[in-house]
Formats: sequence, structure tokens, C-alpha cells
Amino acid sequence: MEYKTLLLTNVITKKQLASIQDVLNEQAKEGWELHSLTPQATLGGTDSNLAVFKR
Repeated sequence: MEYKTLLLTNVITKKQLASIQDVLNEQAKEGWELHSLTPQATLGGTDSNLAVFKR
């Protein structure tokens, strides 16, 4: 089993949501399964999310 990480930006607009969906779908096509999604906080806010994939 192997793991891969990607840093995904927060979703504010529908366009950004579609972009994240494209990234997740592309990873799935390559055989990667989303294992976890962890918020990355700085200065009290969430700037992005760390996606961990496995295959």
C-alpha cells in the first residue's frame, strides 16, 4: 500500500468546488482512494485541507 498527499484550497465559490472535484476525480482515475481530509489552520482560520490518498 502507498500513500499520497495533496493540499487543497478552501471552497468559497462553485468554481472552486468544481476544481476540487476535478482533482479528486483525477486521483481516482489513477487508482487513488481518498483516505482522509484534515483542515490546515493558521492564525485561527482554516486556509486549506490536507487530502491523504491511498492505493
